[in-house]
Amino acid sequence: MEESENQEQDLLDFSPVKDGAQAATVSAATPSASPIAEASTLLQEGQYEKCRDRLTEIWLQAPYDRAVIELYCALLKEVGEVESAKRFANLVAKLKEPTPPYKHHQELFEVGYALVDLRQYKLAAMLLSELIKELPEDPLINYELGFSLMCLKQFGKAVTHFEKFKNARDDFDVVLNLCVCYTLLRNEEAAAHTLNSLKPLAESEEEKLEFSHRQTVLKRLSRLSHKKILNERDWFFILYGSILLRPGKSLPEGKLELKHVASTLVILKGLLSGLAVQEEGIEYYSLRSKPMASVFSELCELPVDSYRGPDRPDKCLLMMSWTTDILGPHQVFINNNEQRGLFALAISPTEPLPVIPDIIGYTANDILMPWEGREHSPRELEAQMKALLEKAQNLEADPDLLRETQDALDYYLDKLDLLVFANSPGFANRPEYTAELPALEKDPEK
Repeated sequence: MEESENQEQDLLDFSPVKDGAQAATVSAATPSASPIAEASTLLQEGQYEKCRDRLTEIWLQAPYDRAVIELYCALLKEVGEVESAKRFANLVAKLKEPTPPYKHHQELFEVGYALVDLRQYKLAAMLLSELIKELPEDPLINYELGFSLMCLKQFGKAVTHFEKFKNARDDFDVVLNLCVCYTLLRNEEAAAHTLNSLKPLAESEEEKLEFSHRQTVLKRLSRLSHKKILNERDWFFILYGSILLRPGKSLPEGKLELKHVASTLVILKGLLSGLAVQEEGIEYYSLRSKPMASVFSELCELPVDSYRGPDRPDKCLLMMSWTTDILGPHQVFINNNEQRGLFALAISPTEPLPVIPDIIGYTANDILMPWEGREHSPRELEAQMKALLEKAQNLEADPDLLRETQDALDYYLDKLDLLVFANSPGFANRPEYTAELPALEKDPEK
């Protein structure tokens, strides 16, 4: 999914900077304090994320609340978002005038645009929805509102606004976003029609690659058109050509138990065997993934080593605990080299990434591996790895895991031509992970 031009790609960092004593301080706001006073106290204490969340709650109730907008402006200055803060300050100044607040079209749009830039899509959609009442045909307002709604997974509403922009001018990004929305709405006919409109607009090499990717996405969607309800596994296949080992399975909050890792490694081993993929080695990129990779290597009787660069003569599987482990050198992994597959135990369902692994265990908001959280001596770490290996070996004949493995094989064996894993001739590059997974429907028969 494409953001508007010059839009920042990094999430705004609201992490507080404080010393140990401050870190232990809890907000001193009394029960009688007003919501805006509570937010002000949080800002003074350096609790920027909590302050932002409190301000968002208040602002969503009253779009033109000057006090809230002014305090949000102060928050942005505090965290270094100077340009966005200027836009907020301009709106605050205009709101002091006797003119009705909804008449400040330019200032409202600038703040709405800044909120999109900051990925505060609920607030952006709120303000831009107010503005669209005044200027219903304005293409830029319709585009930014459509993009905000798309990011909120309100694809049907987003389409209405993207179509208005498209009627005003042909633009690669808006037609692409329309195609994405129609795909996620499972409107294959509209998606195909929009894709045909996209082709002549693709001029740069990047745009041509995106057009090609969307063609593949529609092929995958068509492959599953017989299914009434699509699940997580279906959407990872459709949008990215990735394998999801354990759809519908959730991980607990906090530290994982050995069984969560061991059971997934057993299914992974069975999948590779069933797909007739013969790895010659196992790699890990970060130290947090080393115990898991080392145990999997023993389980498969393969050598294990740390990642030592993009060129490797033998065929290996690089293993990670969490997908952000490879964010630094992610450009190296965009190329879908036949010599290296990528596996991640878990991926966030909401945070985009520049590249998506070929095989994923779970979707989870974050994970803490069993050996993380404190320093372990080499002996302790070795004991945990031994326990993980024993757990995995004991689970290899588990009937539930055998059933999960067979379910995965039954699902993917007739889709190998559209999978990225072990298919470099079909896919020279791994796709970006846009985290545009739709809200899952409930099967009425269950």
